[in-house]
Amino acid sequence: MDAEQWNERYRTTQAVWSGEPNAGLVGHAPPVPHRGARALDLGCGEGADALWLADHGWEVVGVDWAQVALERVRERATRRGLPVTLAQGDATDAAFLATLSPTGRFDLVTVAYVHPEPEDRARTYAHLPGLLEPGGHLLVITHDPEHGRLGLAGPPPHRLLGARELLEAIDAGAGFEVVHAADEQRVDADGAVTAVDAVVLLLRRP
Repeated sequence: MDAEQWNERYRTTQAVWSGEPNAGLVGHAPPVPHRGARALDLGCGEGADALWLADHGWEVVGVDWAQVALERVRERATRRGLPVTLAQGDATDAAFLATLSPTGRFDLVTVAYVHPEPEDRARTYAHLPGLLEPGGHLLVITHDPEHGRLGLAGPPPHRLLGARELLEAIDAGAGFEVVHAADEQRVDADGAVTAVDAVVLLLRRP
């Protein structure tokens, strides 16, 4: 889907997403390392993750290419009194993303449930480590292939990635530490599996 298709999807309903921050973010986001620490939320959608980060002390920049979604984030941030900067643009454009911070880098970069075609994985993920300050973290969450095998709602199975494949797509190289890389189930109150996610957290060594 391109930007206009996403805009149209947002226009047809009051809320596309649940409004709750992603469990992988809540469970694995690092604490704010210092005053003024900057977080970049890529593909922020309607802003639940960006607002959660801002509420926990981060200076947040949210990026999405759907202007309708960004307007919803702005409205919710204003209503809650949370400072979130928003930018419309391509989350795979490293040069554009570098303009969103005074140093061109961030203390935390997050991206959740972006599922490119296999041939686009490198373009989607490989630029992310370069956006980190020394000591910064990269948190990436996707649906795992087991999510597809269970028939749960989401992208086509060939676009899903496990933690190992996600690390290969990010290809961080030397100077980075894998803090967490695992496939995680989410269950509802009745114990039924509602999602299977791959969660990867990397640290750029100081």
